[in-house]
Amino acid sequence: MTSSGGSLRGVGALVTGATSGLGRAVAVRLAQAGADVAVLGRGEHDLGSAAAQVESHGVRAVPLRVDLADTERLDEVVQLAATELGGLGILVNAAATDAPGSAEELSVQDWQRVVAVNLTAPFVLARSAMPHMRRGGGGLVVNVSSVAGRRGWAGASAYCATKFALTGLTQSLAAEGRADGVRVCVVYPGAMATSWGTFDPAQRREPDLPAHDERQSLDPDVVADLIAWMAVSPGRPVLNEVTVTPLLEGGWP
Repeated sequence: MTSSGGSLRGVGALVTGATSGLGRAVAVRLAQAGADVAVLGRGEHDLGSAAAQVESHGVRAVPLRVDLADTERLDEVVQLAATELGGLGILVNAAATDAPGSAEELSVQDWQRVVAVNLTAPFVLARSAMPHMRRGGGGLVVNVSSVAGRRGWAGASAYCATKFALTGLTQSLAAEGRADGVRVCVVYPGAMATSWGTFDPAQRREPDLPAHDERQSLDPDVVADLIAWMAVSPGRPVLNEVTVTPLLEGGWP
């Protein structure tokens, strides 16, 4: 992947969860920087809307309807995206799902779906995308984790387990891609102001945790700006882990 002057013109990107929340914000921000974007999601109407918003910035959008739990289809999806976009230099794994409830209440089926979407899908997508990046001279993989990837919370065993595991996956992929200029980073955003997105511990509140404060919610655009900056940066220094927190008391407008 090559970029110049802060532009991603000619670079192909694939973004999961691109129909809403952080995923959509990332897809739009990459489009603003000049990237052509394959937008992945499950809802046909929402995919069309996201693709239209991406294309409004004068780049190409490829809407791909897929359930990330259907991991057998993901190799095909990456190949299609790379073919349609003329290569693939950026992969952002922004999609996630949850199965709230105590471990005693959680069914194996629900556990397996969370693992499939939050962990297996990023693995399969990265495994398929990285050879394209190597051939293109480098690339960027961003795995979106959560504060739940740093600390386990009651009522979110599957979600927390997958987000912890995403760190190990990222570190391994970063080591494997380093020699060929493939950068891999895990991002830990705090709670975001979306209808569904990054884990919000306030919704699984323990007795010693304060009530959720709107001032401590991240705007998804802030995280999207960071990911876009990583994509256009020259690659030195290489960021492998980034924690993004909202402005706290005393720093909020």
